[in-house]
Amino acid sequence: MKFHANKDITYRVLIWTSALLFFGLSAGLFIPVYNEAGLAASLIISLILGISGLFILWFWFCTFYIVTNHVLIIYFGPFKRKIQLDSIKKIEKTYAQIASIALSKERYFIYYNTYDYTIIAPEDIEKFVQFINERRSNPVEFLK
Repeated sequence: MKFHANKDITYRVLIWTSALLFFGLSAGLFIPVYNEAGLAASLIISLILGISGLFILWFWFCTFYIVTNHVLIIYFGPFKRKIQLDSIKKIEKTYAQIASIALSKERYFIYYNTYDYTIIAPEDIEKFVQFINERRSNPVEFLK
């Protein structure tokens, strides 16, 4: 089952402002760079800035979580992480603003294996945990 990422207003503003800034720079710098450095340099710089804007939007539109019978698959733009459901020890709520695969201030640590963890932010955490527990022999410890 696919679970979409929770996206709050802070990350909406940050992501969309960054993407629009890169697209604006891509279009706006084309003429001045063309006049000074020539067509090739202008096209290269505009292309790099435009691709950077698309790369940022890739994170926005392609962040989600898929739970299969045995694996949790986390998609974050071009990156993918697989976690065996049986290896998950606990899920714990956090407000830590460290770099993660979450687009919301309300985040959850997933502790798995012995010392591994990741941070996610599904839209409906209750349904997410319930779905995981249905596929495991023993329930995951869930700390709100």
